Amino acid sequence: MRRRDILRGTVALGASALALRATSEAAALSTESVPGSGGGLDWPRFAREARPWTRWWWLGSAVTEAGLARHLEQFQQVGFGGVEIQPIYEAQGYEDHDLAYLGQGWLAALDATTRHARRLDLGVDLTTGSGWTFGGPWVKPEQSAGKVLVEHWELGHGERLGVPVRTTQPPHPGLVDEEKLARPDLRPPMDPLPEPPLAALVAREADSGDTVDLTARVHPDGTLDWTAPAGSWQLTGVFSGLVLKRVERAGPGGKGLMVDYFDGAAVRHHLDHFGEAIGSGRGIRALFHDSFELEATDWTHRTVAEFARLRGYDLVPHLPEVFTDAGTPEVRSRVLSDVRETLADLFLEQFAEPWDAWSAERGWLTRNQAHGSPANLLDIYGAADIPETEYAGAELIPIPGLRQGAGTANAPKSLVWRFASSPAHVLGKPLASAETLTWRDEHFHVALSQAKPTVDLLFAAGINHLVFHGTAYSPAETEGTEATEAAEESEQSEESRDIPWPGFSFYAAAELQPANTLWGDLPELNDYITRCQSVLQSGEHGNDVLVHFPQHDLWALPDGGVGDGAEDIELSPDYKWEGTDWMYGHPSGVGDIVAGLEARGWQFDWVSDRQLADFRGSADGVSNGHSRYAVVLVPNARLIPLETARRLRDLAAAGATVVFVGGLPEDVPGLAELDRRRAEFKQIVDELCERHDPSHRGRFRVGRGHVVVTGRGGGLDTALAAAGAVREPVADSGLRVLRRRHTEGNHLFLTNVTAQRIDGWWPLGSHAASVGVLDPLHDTRGLAETRRDRAAVEVRLRLEPGESRILRTFTTRALSAAPAPAPVPTGRERELTGPWTLAFRKGGPELPPTRTLDKLVSWTELGGQETEFSGSARYTLRFTATDSERARDWLLDLGDVRESARVRLNGRDVATAWALPFRVPLGRALREGENVLELDVTNLAANRVRALARRGELALHHYMQWRSAPPQDWDPMPSGLLGPVRLVEVGR
Repeated sequence: MRRRDILRGTVALGASALALRATSEAAALSTESVPGSGGGLDWPRFAREARPWTRWWWLGSAVTEAGLARHLEQFQQVGFGGVEIQPIYEAQGYEDHDLAYLGQGWLAALDATTRHARRLDLGVDLTTGSGWTFGGPWVKPEQSAGKVLVEHWELGHGERLGVPVRTTQPPHPGLVDEEKLARPDLRPPMDPLPEPPLAALVAREADSGDTVDLTARVHPDGTLDWTAPAGSWQLTGVFSGLVLKRVERAGPGGKGLMVDYFDGAAVRHHLDHFGEAIGSGRGIRALFHDSFELEATDWTHRTVAEFARLRGYDLVPHLPEVFTDAGTPEVRSRVLSDVRETLADLFLEQFAEPWDAWSAERGWLTRNQAHGSPANLLDIYGAADIPETEYAGAELIPIPGLRQGAGTANAPKSLVWRFASSPAHVLGKPLASAETLTWRDEHFHVALSQAKPTVDLLFAAGINHLVFHGTAYSPAETEGTEATEAAEESEQSEESRDIPWPGFSFYAAAELQPANTLWGDLPELNDYITRCQSVLQSGEHGNDVLVHFPQHDLWALPDGGVGDGAEDIELSPDYKWEGTDWMYGHPSGVGDIVAGLEARGWQFDWVSDRQLADFRGSADGVSNGHSRYAVVLVPNARLIPLETARRLRDLAAAGATVVFVGGLPEDVPGLAELDRRRAEFKQIVDELCERHDPSHRGRFRVGRGHVVVTGRGGGLDTALAAAGAVREPVADSGLRVLRRRHTEGNHLFLTNVTAQRIDGWWPLGSHAASVGVLDPLHDTRGLAETRRDRAAVEVRLRLEPGESRILRTFTTRALSAAPAPAPVPTGRERELTGPWTLAFRKGGPELPPTRTLDKLVSWTELGGQETEFSGSARYTLRFTATDSERARDWLLDLGDVRESARVRLNGRDVATAWALPFRVPLGRALREGENVLELDVTNLAANRVRALARRGELALHHYMQWRSAPPQDWDPMPSGLLGPVRLVEVGR
């Protein structure tokens, strides 16, 4: 095993960075802001939260203590900080080894996991159920997720309804995906279904619009005791039906219906069943909830009563406007908005907040993916201790040489990811996490070089706690089944006797597991992440612009802001992680406005109406006791609640600045007391514009503060700067920029995800007496090159596409340290050409013979064995250097590497090239005369998987999905060292 302690920071073993809480308050991170030693340029200590974690799927929970211990040891050796256990569907043929979810054997496995994790200083999170979404066989149909069912009848003068007021509940949906593969006794239960109860029956006269609530006139047998008076009457019957959505990908003992998230009693029933089995504590850091995939959920049996409580008027007379074309478009829009807001409120108060409080009572944090919720996502993210977003799919990132990946390519969704980091910042939570590398590429096609830009973009959006997606527990020690040059005999456990390579996999994953060829160099990525996260978890966020998200503009749309994903009548729009319609297609243009802020280097957080209510204003900005911001920005909202309008006025009156982009809001949402609310709203708007500041166009005095109305361009930048917000001009270079504060200054995380080299002088947004630069890839640190231009401090930055840096500024302290390495090509280069010796050392299905290459080509061009091979091979090249060359500094540019290369020069380990660009600093490591360059290159596992599939030997014992095509139809992936390999002279 490679040595693990390759990080040169201070490794902290023992206590977790998060202390388990006894209350519902978020735990405090114990990472130091800036270490005191090392001249002020050390990495903060590496707590286990600073290391990446991985989701750990237990297929059928067919685990043993020996296997659990082995996996955890492997995780610790490659640099993971913890695991999240997710019990899922079973593997076929191994059912006799399955452990029933929450059974005694399963609980023993959980205890074994936490015991060994403590020994290895690994953290453990646990999903609050098997698979994802709450639910299981203990959830009866009456407690499961609801769907509104609607019936219509017509009656004329003097007529009575001749049929019962009833509807038909659709049956359980058929088996899907892994359920079809399950043994009959392990398939989900399908209990008898109750008749949908009547929620309301209302009659509406077609001409006058008069309504009559007939609910109380319906007898238990469905008979309606009512004779229609004069007129043409349309009857609308609303019933509390069931979605019958089953828990996604659940395992044995956990398969069943999804719970009703709008019903606190049903949620508590699920939690109590879970809690009775698990107890409390048990070595678990946090309970996890995966993304909400609620499908057609849009109702609960108490919707009508809860609507009256929360919105202040009776929904029943307006049901015809909701479910037919009755009434005016404006009234229908307002009622629909109120229905959506009611369900959003229920989702928060009946599920998100009670789950957090329930977990706190048992000593657990909560980690939640709020995307997919039918609510204001900021509120749902904010209810958890660790808000978690998701980064899945191929990427449109123009870094040269970066493979897009299989599937539909999307631009990075940084504004959506900030919906997780913003509540963490606003509410004082130390961690914001992300499910990472979910569908980055096809199975066994994900390279470490593809992963780095992904994590860099997440870091730039304020995410500081990555959880990989992920790793499947496999009974086999599958990496021991491959050939090695030394033909070493690997230890085999009793589990591995019939689990062929590559072992168990999850159907949607990056396959970060020991059987994958990338495992050997995975510590390089993990160490890079650890260094970055140690900084990004230290200190506090440096955002100073608080951006109001105009949620009610979405709820007022016919489709609720979800576009083509909307139901015919969309009562509970689910706002999913892609953000295509609700963020980037928002009617206010908020996506474009805030993307412009991001591109220009403004540091901002989102805030919801509910969260904004806790802020107070002063001449220094706005604060809620957790965070302080210089200015509040309202981006072209048309509808805002009256309470929000009051709060914005009060913030300004107390001394703060509120900036409205595109104009002041026009109206209030909803229907209740509309005239009264509109009158007060108009009064507030008039107050905001009453006292014009003659010295500034669009600027108004409100009490001790100001309101500014501006457009999207330079006027907006001027308004933000005048309010005291600080832009980071380095963003003008094209770099993504994130600012955090430490006790003596700022940290700036910079990443170049453009196609161009960044080379120039860039001013800092804030004063700095000295500036250090930290390179988290190469673990180098030193003084940045700086100069002063008038009052501004400028920093010289040189970043190739794909590179990143961290600047550490000190407001008053003068650092005493050596300059940071900054190799600059002189223009002198030397290509290293063959003959190369190529020796295959480890992998399979078989080791091809050693050969000599006159030129570098892909292994797939060498023949049959090489085309099928996945693993590692050593390239050896002997070349001579003159005394003059020995005395110069060199950079080794490997050109195109598929996929990583460990570099040795003259018997000395130099570095591993695994990220774009594939360049390794050599310094003055050349020697006069003969030099021996050795490159251990590892390719993807894809070619071996393809070969097994084409032979009919790929053993798939479980459900799988392929991102592009089945493995037998894959094209061979280019492999090995493709070059050209060059020595590049550099000066400093």
